[in-house]
Amino acid sequence: MGVIANKRLGLIKGLVKTLPQTSLRSLEMALGLTKDEALVEVRNLVSLELEFRHVKQAVFAPYLPLLEARPDGLTGITFPAWLLDNIWSALEVREPELYMQSRYALRGLRTEDPTPVVFFRLVTAAAQICRENPHDILPAKPDAADGEAVTEFALYLDLHRIARAMLARLPDFLGRIDADRATALRLMFKDACANDSEGGYRLLEILFANLEDGPQIVKFVATVSDRASERFLAASELAVFGERILAVAEERLLDLKTFMGARGKVCDDLGIAGQKVSDCLALIHSFENYIELQRDGPWGKRLAAGHKLIAELVESQLKGAERALEDALPMKSERVYGRVRKETPHLDRFPKPEAIVRAVQTLAFVKTVRNVAHAGGFASLHTKTAQALESALDSYFEELLSIANGDEPVDPEVVMSFFELVTDLMQALCGEEKAAVGRRRIASSDLLKPKNVA
Repeated sequence: MGVIANKRLGLIKGLVKTLPQTSLRSLEMALGLTKDEALVEVRNLVSLELEFRHVKQAVFAPYLPLLEARPDGLTGITFPAWLLDNIWSALEVREPELYMQSRYALRGLRTEDPTPVVFFRLVTAAAQICRENPHDILPAKPDAADGEAVTEFALYLDLHRIARAMLARLPDFLGRIDADRATALRLMFKDACANDSEGGYRLLEILFANLEDGPQIVKFVATVSDRASERFLAASELAVFGERILAVAEERLLDLKTFMGARGKVCDDLGIAGQKVSDCLALIHSFENYIELQRDGPWGKRLAAGHKLIAELVESQLKGAERALEDALPMKSERVYGRVRKETPHLDRFPKPEAIVRAVQTLAFVKTVRNVAHAGGFASLHTKTAQALESALDSYFEELLSIANGDEPVDPEVVMSFFELVTDLMQALCGEEKAAVGRRRIASSDLLKPKNVA
């Protein structure tokens, strides 16, 4: 018999089961070095509870993402967190042998080992409890929605063997889908449909919840439907996955339009705007890469409108990029030979801070949208603008270098401040490598070398 009475130990055990994971770990660490017999018994209870929670996560691994909302904002099927906790408690009472076996099975389990049979048996038993003894799982004061969640979750649990097989091959499926992989996916989907008329849909919900990149679900929808037409998919039970992504895409497009403003308006932060453009186009491409769209189709029409909006917003900023650079790099005209005039850096007029910030953000925007210019439909204007900007930066830099290496007396600090400005702009548009080359050329110039005095 232990130091703590059995009745009191039972109360402590009940309390331990209610503690969150972080509290249990902190308590285990706090009791780690104790030699007090009573506290050792408490520590053992805490360690055992942590171990069984780890087992629970391993047994129901495919379903864990279904218990929390996606971090990317995409909507999906979610179940209340209490559901799995109550199922696990019910298994402890109704299947004590399987419950204990799962603990020992996990202890020696390696990553490359197949899923222990006891895990499958526990999930099957869990589905049976949901159907035959839902009162063991429902909360103290259940409502209709709670009962529906238990019934629906049982149908998801029925797919645990297929779900585990699919998720085990997920790294392969995320690559190129060849004929063999496509066949394997379709067979899994067919097996799920044979289990229940909506089994295929539920299997894709499990897959969707486990995908880090949610829009990739379109790839799987297109594969299991054997590349069905847009109109067929938009009217099928699988349309919900496309609608979810479209809803987020349209929400982000609206946010992008608000953020970048109407034509001619100055955006507050073009660096962020460039990333928003890339994100919107990534969502749109999740459709275009895997589903053959039509311009007048239910999905194609909405995506075409999104493309048009993005192109208009980006082109508006690209057309003002050269002006933004001119404001940040002041020039003046100098007479060279008679009536011949030459544009040269205006060293007496350093640009305003807001003009510099605007130029850096504009060039960063041009750089950010470079990789999506072709897909976004503004590649021609982007190429023309980027070349003009880079040429202007190179010319300004060479003019500064001529001034630095020339015989005319100049203030080194002033010239250096312009050098820093232009190299920062080079970095924003072309990257660190080109800016580093420019800085090395500055270091080897005559600017900071002592002048010979006659």
